[in-house]
Amino acid sequence: MFKRSIGRATGPAVLTLILAGVAACGPTAPGTQPAAAGAAAPAATGTAAAAPAAAAGTPAAAQAAGAPRAKAGTPTATPTSSKPTAAAAAAPVAAAPAGDKQAAIAAPAKDGGAATPADRNLQLTAYDPASGTAVLSAPVAPTAPTTAPSTPATPSGTPTAAPAVQPGQLIASPPTAAAPQGALVAVTAVHPGAGTTLNLATRPATLAELLGGTEADGKVPVDPHGITVTPLVKDLKATVGADPSGVKADASGTLEVDVKAPMPLPGGASVDASGSLQLHPAVHFAYHGAAAGSPRTASIGFDLGAQAHWKVTGDLARDTGAAPVRLPFAKLQASPVLTVAGLPVVVNLGLTCYLEISADGQVHLEAEQEATGTWAVRADYTGGKGWAPTTSADTKVSPVRVRLTGKAGVRAALGAEVSIGLYDTVGVETTVAPYLRAQAEGSLSADSSGNPPQAQGSWSLVGGVDLNGSLTAHLKVFGTPVIEGKLPLPPFHREWPLLAGSAALPSTKPTSS
Repeated sequence: MFKRSIGRATGPAVLTLILAGVAACGPTAPGTQPAAAGAAAPAATGTAAAAPAAAAGTPAAAQAAGAPRAKAGTPTATPTSSKPTAAAAAAPVAAAPAGDKQAAIAAPAKDGGAATPADRNLQLTAYDPASGTAVLSAPVAPTAPTTAPSTPATPSGTPTAAPAVQPGQLIASPPTAAAPQGALVAVTAVHPGAGTTLNLATRPATLAELLGGTEADGKVPVDPHGITVTPLVKDLKATVGADPSGVKADASGTLEVDVKAPMPLPGGASVDASGSLQLHPAVHFAYHGAAAGSPRTASIGFDLGAQAHWKVTGDLARDTGAAPVRLPFAKLQASPVLTVAGLPVVVNLGLTCYLEISADGQVHLEAEQEATGTWAVRADYTGGKGWAPTTSADTKVSPVRVRLTGKAGVRAALGAEVSIGLYDTVGVETTVAPYLRAQAEGSLSADSSGNPPQAQGSWSLVGGVDLNGSLTAHLKVFGTPVIEGKLPLPPFHREWPLLAGSAALPSTKPTSS
């Protein structure tokens, strides 16, 4: 009798243990996935507590034994480690999806990695950088359409509760109407607002707090569709087209700005000026591992591929003075959002394009020229050494057509003032200007047709490019030591001869009668 009782008790227990073991090990049929990736989370965990629960014949064991198995090809959740560490692989730097306004809200990581944003679906709808006050708002949830005329009407939307935000958390916001150039702040106080809003007190935060020990380095083209063009003269046209050199995997197009306007000169005179500028801007961002609140190395900069064509025609009757005459004709602004370790990093890029002319005598000028090149400026930080600028300007300037009559030196340029920064803080300011310089005493007529120039007297044509600028104190957004004042960039100046010489026009032979 005692043996029969043992047998009756042992049979179900053994069967239960077998079933629990099968559930823990997962299906073994070909073409199926392990249960760890399936929907049966309790059985897939394979923890030590599962066996005693199964042995006791609990409902959990029965559920595990009868749980449906994952089918081949079905997307399922996979276990992940808690958070990345400072030694994690390099994070990609990529362009964020266009139009995304959702703020990333996260507490700084305690293990040296990047902050992990929570899915809060909040947007920055008000922000005052001076006082640090901000407002986060949750969207209004849409309501389902009515199915019958007798159904009572419902409001157009139902407010969703604003998720909790805690002091000490970071907010990295892409550009919004309240913060057109993005914002990176730390929350110091939270107060409930009306409806779905939260009123916050904040302080400026740093990338060291946001990215921690992240390793990231990349260059991202700026989508020309996201560049705002503000005309500074009457006749200005801006268009976006395909890259003329062919579609590139890392380029989204070209922004072309065309201008035609008079340039006022001293004494009330003016010259006719026109120009066309095609731009392929890209931003460079690098961040390598925070230590003691600042990265080991960091970098911010831009590459500006450009093709310029400009023309100046008129009489310069007097010296333009020490300063050249400048005509700004367009202001370009963009705030591309980069994704670094899943977090938004907002880069602010600004350009002011201008035509410029100078002369030191009386001359009639008809000058048409073009330039192509790639101009790059970067600010690089190294721990223990501080910030250092890097500049380069690979440029080719060539005359299309030049006619000079008089005695003067003339310089005509089409340039750009460029600024780049992060989260509405300027970090690098620079001016780049390719130019054509002509010196003549007499007359000169030359073009790019390959025919020899026609000249009388002495003359020379020189192509060149100037690049200068400075780093500013606002690079503290990286969490690095603050620059006192401005750190000048090393001036970049290059010139190369195009045409030079002296000659007399052939004398006209008398005709025989």
